Amino acid sequence: MDKEKITEEFTEEVADRKGFIAWVKEHKTQLILTGISVTTILATALGLKNKDAITELWNTLKKQIEKGDLYSSKWFEKANLEELETARRIVQQDYNNPNLDLDYRNYCWNLINRFDNTIGKIKWAGKEYRYPVHSSNGWHLTSDD
Repeated sequence: MDKEKITEEFTEEVADRKGFIAWVKEHKTQLILTGISVTTILATALGLKNKDAITELWNTLKKQIEKGDLYSSKWFEKANLEELETARRIVQQDYNNPNLDLDYRNYCWNLINRFDNTIGKIKWAGKEYRYPVHSSNGWHLTSDD
């Protein structure tokens, strides 16, 4: 008798599942549209509520995309002289810290060379390269003072 009840309940559950699956298949387009609509409404409500935060995040991302990641090639191209010198001082402090990992300090050394090259290009832009000719650098150098 117990086995009969269990089989009846099982067949009813299977029939219910088949009925539910058939109903879902029949109404799948309506369910998809309802899901998309609810998601859109929630996204719109959250967007309107947090409009300022989203705008600020968007502007920050836009600046980061335009300028590039920190210490990337694009960042070195776009950074001005003041930013480069400030970042170089920070990297120099990390390089001089003996408590830091040697691999990281080696990375800092390579960054310092990139900073020096970039800063040198900016400072020497538009100037003609010449050897030093001041007499203060040696008696054999002629003075152009």
